[in-house]
Amino acid sequence: MSSFSKASSQELPEKPRRRIPNPFIFMEDYFGSGIKLCGLTVTLLFKTWSMIIRGKIDWPETFRQCEMIGLKSFLVVCITALFTGFAMSLQISRELVLFGADTAIGGVVSLALIREIGPITAGVTLAGRVGSAIAAELTTMMITEQIDALKVMRINPVEFLVVPRYLAGIMMMPVLSIYAMFIGLIAGVYIAYTAANIPPATFLDSVKQTILDRDFTVHFLKAFINGTIVTMFSCAIGLSTRGGAEDVGIATTRSIVWTMTMIFVFNFLVTSLTYAPR
Repeated sequence: MSSFSKASSQELPEKPRRRIPNPFIFMEDYFGSGIKLCGLTVTLLFKTWSMIIRGKIDWPETFRQCEMIGLKSFLVVCITALFTGFAMSLQISRELVLFGADTAIGGVVSLALIREIGPITAGVTLAGRVGSAIAAELTTMMITEQIDALKVMRINPVEFLVVPRYLAGIMMMPVLSIYAMFIGLIAGVYIAYTAANIPPATFLDSVKQTILDRDFTVHFLKAFINGTIVTMFSCAIGLSTRGGAEDVGIATTRSIVWTMTMIFVFNFLVTSLTYAPR
């Protein structure tokens, strides 16, 4: 009996030791995949531009993508911009009233909306709503070998899938940015009147005295860059993902994280490069 128990105890496998994760290996893998993704995105962007220059544009699909990206995002952008304008205007109004600069509320609020809040609101909203959908759709097509079928039929995936989404993104993003700015301005007028007792005429007069033409140039530049970031990073992630159903969720998450991160990075770069004293 004792010999049997001794033999059975010897046959039991040893418990595997838990491997301690190496933070340096994790950082190397993370930044390595990030650099690779940025390279794929830039390469895909050049291929897309070459298709557009050569006139290889599917206009019906482009207009359909404009509807998906732009028209169906108006409600989400409206709600986001409205409450962002409420919160920002309320904070700015109360602080400027304390310093006796209540007549400058309109200029400060409108400047923030035109140069920062409008493009950021539209960009982040589209990154969450549109970027994730593009990445999930293209990843599913890769996993189910639909893109391989396009190549067999001699259909260029970049021309068929990427170009319409890119054109729709850079066409609809400025529209949504202006729309977000306009909704935020309405919220600013309302909050300035109710919280700081500033008449709408005084608010709008401050806007006219503060806003310059170059502020709108910066606004449209940021909108164009944000549209490029959302569509190109999402398409690059979707077209480079392999695996199974689990990878669709991973690609969607990567798309949201990378597009939002790049939007804020390029927003800072454009702001720092275009800043000039008034």
